[in-house]
Formats: sequence, C-alpha cells, structure tokens
Amino acid sequence: MTGTQPFGAVSRPGAPARVAVLGAGGRAGRAVSQELVARGHQVTGVVRDARRHRSLGDLGVEVAEADATRGADLGDVLRDADVIVVAVTPFSAPPPSFDGFDEAFYEHIVAGVVGAARKSPATRLVTIGLFATLTIADGRTVMDDPAVFPPWLLPFARAHARELPALRRRASDLDWLVVTPPAGLQADGAADAAGYVLVEPPLDRRLV
Repeated sequence: MTGTQPFGAVSRPGAPARVAVLGAGGRAGRAVSQELVARGHQVTGVVRDARRHRSLGDLGVEVAEADATRGADLGDVLRDADVIVVAVTPFSAPPPSFDGFDEAFYEHIVAGVVGAARKSPATRLVTIGLFATLTIADGRTVMDDPAVFPPWLLPFARAHARELPALRRRASDLDWLVVTPPAGLQADGAADAAGYVLVEPPLDRRLV
C-alpha cells in the first residue's frame, strides 16, 4: 500500500460517498463496485463500451461510458465523484503476444485521470496495483524473480511499474493511494479482510 498519507492514516468508514470506478467491467473493477454498493455507496461504473457491461446495472451500479486513456472523456463522468477508483486493465486476459503493447499504458491513465480529478470534487484517488511491482527485502521487485513471476508477462508488469512514479510526479497535490492485492486474489473470493494484513514495501519474502 503506497500513497500520500502516512501508513495507518487510512480514513475510517463514514457517510456514503459517490464513487467512480474506472474499469468497472473488469474482474477487479466489478468486485470493487459490488462491494462498494453493498456498503451503501453510490457507484458509477465507467467502461469503454456500456453495451457490453449492462449487467453492472443489476448490481446497482450506474454505468457511464468513457475511455480512461483519454482525459478529455473523463470530465463529465467524474464531475460529481467524491472518490475515484482506477481498476483499468488493457485486456481481460493476457494476450498470446505483447508485440506492440504500449508499456506507457498506465502512465497515460494517470495523466488523464489526474487531470480530470483536479476539476472534480474528488477527495481521494485509489488505484489497483500489481503484486509483481512490489519491492522485497533484498531490494528487487517480485517481477525480477522468474521463479515467482512468469517472464513472458514482464511487459505488463513493467507497464504497471510506471504507474507509481507517474503518480508521484503528477499527483503530489492530490490524496492518492495505490492498493496492491496479493498474487492469486480471486474476484469471487471472500469480500472480508480476514487473513489479510496491510503492509508497506519492502515485503517479507514469505508474503510473496
């Protein structure tokens, strides 16, 4: 967990918030949206193609259409958001090849979202990270160990790794947080936090 607040300064649950979830059609975004609705928050799920994600409406999510890589598209959908959650992924499943994949993908997302967030009433920006980018005690990241992280997925991991520096450069005036789930976390798993501990890097090797 990395962000602009000191570790342990996570806000406690309060009044219902208006939350915009970018990438709500993906596994993580859908799970986050569902949990937010269950906790009484007003959720807008932002997707590229609303027709493909009509089922979000069955969860109580208001569906809005915008491309998170285009900051100009985000102004309207983030206009009333108190909190912005970024759960965007460039694909629903790893492609057979990463030829032509833009490793600046998440940098583009950060640029667009941060620009739109400054024009909205949002008080917090939360992004979903990737475990492979976490630092372990010996100074390496998880993705540096081929025994833990498949080398063929490195382009995706490197793209994610560029997100945190981009946030530090572009969003120093915003309250942002990167939450990185553990490896193998399933979207249909238990929604409670039992058995999970919030930590800051570097990680104990046993947690990887």
